[in-house]
Amino acid sequence: MKELCKLKKNELEIHFKKIIKIVKKPKFICEKCARVANEKKYLCDPVKITNKSD
Repeated sequence: MKELCKLKKNELEIHFKKIIKIVKKPKFICEKCARVANEKKYLCDPVKITNKSD
């Protein structure tokens, strides 16, 4: 499957079950569109999510 950032609306419906697995417990966020995923390969500009206590 291609990056979440590049999916079209009709593709979201087709891959819905897989997308749920990809976004569950996210570890990365896309700096361009703010989508999240558990692996950076699913995002076009991924940045690791870190827990900061601010």
